[in-house]
Amino acid sequence: MRPFRKLLELDARGWRDLLRAQWALLAAARRLRRVPIGQLAIREPIPATVAAGDPARVEAIARAVRVTADHGLFHPYCLVRAIALRDLLRREGIEGSSIRIGARRHAGALQAHAWVVWNGRVLADEARHVATFTEIEDLRLMQRG
Repeated sequence: MRPFRKLLELDARGWRDLLRAQWALLAAARRLRRVPIGQLAIREPIPATVAAGDPARVEAIARAVRVTADHGLFHPYCLVRAIALRDLLRREGIEGSSIRIGARRHAGALQAHAWVVWNGRVLADEARHVATFTEIEDLRLMQRG
């Protein structure tokens, strides 16, 4: 009942953020079906300049993506979440976000994870969880050809 109560407390901007997040997640999932991951998963450089944007707005957008991904129309993969969040931040004029991809061995299996970093902070993900992955510097191995 608590999540439903939180939804009722949202203002118009909060509802708009959730709708935009759902749309961005759907668009990112569609893009991943059409474009090989190797073309999308190119390591983005972290800008040398300070990240530009309102930290409170960044957190609101990240929260909307996380809530929508967890409770929306579908449960997207982490790369879909990362692409959607990065795209939404850019559309808001917030610069300096970057998708990161890491890998780890867990129970004998290789696992990968994608997340977004802005101004040195992990967004829409748990920093503890992200810290269990080793960031991959060179993603060319994911490209075909």
